[in-house]
Order: sequence, then C-alpha cells, then structure tokens
Amino acid sequence: MNLLPHSNGVRRVNMKRQRTTKEKLKYIAKVLLGIIIAGFIVQQITNFIAGETLIERVDYITVDDKRMDFRLSGSGNYTVVFDGVLGGNLEVWNTIASELEENDNVATFLYNRRGYGFSASGSARTIEEQAQDLKILLRKSGALEPYILVGEEYGSLVLTSFAEQFPDSVAGIVSVNPLVEEDIKNSRNSLKNVALRIRRKIEQLGSYIGLTMLLDKLNLDVNINDLEDNLEGEALEEFSSHRTKASYTSAVSNELRNLSKYNLDIQQDGVFTGKPYCLITKNEDDRLKSLGDEGLTTSIVSNTDSCVLSLSKAIDILAGIRGVIKQCNDLKK
Repeated sequence: MNLLPHSNGVRRVNMKRQRTTKEKLKYIAKVLLGIIIAGFIVQQITNFIAGETLIERVDYITVDDKRMDFRLSGSGNYTVVFDGVLGGNLEVWNTIASELEENDNVATFLYNRRGYGFSASGSARTIEEQAQDLKILLRKSGALEPYILVGEEYGSLVLTSFAEQFPDSVAGIVSVNPLVEEDIKNSRNSLKNVALRIRRKIEQLGSYIGLTMLLDKLNLDVNINDLEDNLEGEALEEFSSHRTKASYTSAVSNELRNLSKYNLDIQQDGVFTGKPYCLITKNEDDRLKSLGDEGLTTSIVSNTDSCVLSLSKAIDILAGIRGVIKQCNDLKK
C-alpha cells in the first residue's frame, strides 16, 4: 500500500498573502502622512504655547495689513534707524541703542523685517519693497526725520535702497560689514550658497510639520552662532522660539532668494553725496567708500571674526555713529 507523503504529520502552511509593491507603497504613504499630520499638530501646539508665554516687548503697527514690530525710544535731533543681518532680529541692537539714547541726544528706531520676531510674514518682498515698508513704518510710528541709517550685512542693502529712494529723509549713513553687489552676483551660484539655500528651503517646509523643530533639537539646523552665543535672557528665549516657525524660515528663504536673483545696482558712486557716511568693515575692504563724498566719508576696520558685529563690536559701531552725528551737526552750523 502506498502511503501519502506527510500523511501522519502536520504540515505548516503560510496563509499570509504577500503584499504587492503597490500595496507596500500605499502603506508607506499612509505612515508618512500620519507622521506629517502628527508633526503639523505638534507644531501648531508649540506655536500656540509660545504665543501665550512669550512676552511681547515691542510695539507694532500694520503695513499693507501685515503686522510689523518696532521699538522707538528716546528723543533728539535725529532718529537713528537700525537694520540688521539676514536671520537676525531687532534685539541685536539693544546695547547700542540704549547707549545712544542715554548719552547722545538722539531717538533710536529698531524694527523687525517681515517674518522676524512677531512681525507677520506675508508675500515675498524685494529689497526695494522692504525699504518702502520701512518708510511707511517710520511714518506711521511717528519716528521723526531726519534719519541716520545704520545697516549691517543684508540690512545695509535695505538701507542703501532706502537712501536712494528717499534721500530727503536721510541725514547720514553707517554701513556695517555691508554686502557688496559685485560679490553677491559673483558668488550666488557657488556650491556653498546653493547648498545653504537648499538647507534653508528644507527648514522652511519643515517648519510647518515640526521637522525644523526636531532639527534644532538635534543641532542639525542652520545656526547663526553669533546670535545664539551673544543673546541672553528674554531676547535669546524669543529668538530661539521664533526661529523654528514658518514665518521666520520663510523670511530667511525670501531674503536668500533676493540675493540669489540679485539684479540691483544701488551701490553707485556718490549715492550718499552730501551726507556723512561711515563704512565699518572687518578686512579693510574699502570698495564701498566711493558711495559717499570724500570729505564726508570715514572708515573703521573692526578686528573680529564674528559674523554679527552689532553684538560683538558695539564699541566700533558706536564710534561710527557718533562720528556721523558730529558731522551732521557740523553741516547744520
């Protein structure tokens, strides 16, 4: 008699159906969607908590229906207007502004460009439009003319555009470690700058779903070390909270895009004609001295490796501002 194989044993049969590639992809997509939704919820909760706990130490008004922060203090013959580095906020100028208000008979005006601090982001703004926003903000805030403009790095471009568009409102200019148009145009497609724009774009998109917050916790985000190393107390808490939000990351991406597509020609010889002008640089780069009149132009070389002179070299910036104030007063005599 022929017996069937395995007739007296137990045979284990795998009844589980193998998933097709399409089904696996659908499963992965569902998992990713769940992670994104969870990240979005966490981000919204974090934003809400920050909004409820952070103390607003600024005033604000609306420009084109968008909130813009400012801090106007002191009084005097001039209003010193500050505009800072890409990625920075108005807090970087606190030490310098306080010193001027106390000792130099001037008013000071600090503000946050769109997307920084508590300022709303809104649509992308060109450098010329940022200067126009500032003009409206100054007028609506009651900051009295004439203005002495103090711009650092990216902020120097905004204030140079301001001086070009509204020369009658400006008494003097201080450019701190300014970006040079020639360098912007020559380096915008460098591997370093392209990589930076990509990383910042990832942070912008990630700030909607909690990814940027996670990168920040892991120290994998793009940091401006001089800011976080030199800000303290409430100023540091506010900056750290805002820098992972969509408004901040969108503002940074917008300004990087302005540099990558830069086509302005505002750094013309004599653009500051008739106005006291001080150029403060880190490396004896005097290419922008020609923006002012020879007899009204001074320069200061600041010995530092810092990326943010407003925090690390206040003494040099104060010297430059006070020199311009003195020249402005002399011209009025």
